[in-house]
Amino acid sequence: MKVITCLAAVVAVSSGVMLYAQEKANNTADGTTPAQKGLVFNTEAFRPQIVLHEMPRTTGAAFVTLSGVIFSRSAIDRVEVGNRTAVLRQAEPKDLVKIDRAPEGASDAPYRTYFEVPDAGLPRLGANDLTVRAFATDGRHSDLHRITVVRTAK
Repeated sequence: MKVITCLAAVVAVSSGVMLYAQEKANNTADGTTPAQKGLVFNTEAFRPQIVLHEMPRTTGAAFVTLSGVIFSRSAIDRVEVGNRTAVLRQAEPKDLVKIDRAPEGASDAPYRTYFEVPDAGLPRLGANDLTVRAFATDGRHSDLHRITVVRTAK
């Protein structure tokens, strides 16, 4: 019995040494293994991406219409423009034609949602900042976009 126990211990120790040597041989310069590097992937591609339609940057009006299209991998729950919620619908070809340049990976996104706030307020003369953020049903959200519109005196 002692011989078998001792032999098992020798086998366990030598296989541990072999695994350690194998791991050291596979490590890269920064100390990570290729398998560890393979686990890292860019999750930015899975976030909703907002593309705004052209709008005036200077106006004499107290309100401005803000609209655009959101490309995402899951359905959009809501779009917040400042402290308001935008009207949502499925994007139509006429909405997509208004886009100058689609973001990278937009052609792979199965959901294209049109949003609009027809009367985003510009409460003061001068620069007014409007923020836009989209929230998807899977818990992801887009980057926060800031748009500055200058309201001039009539």
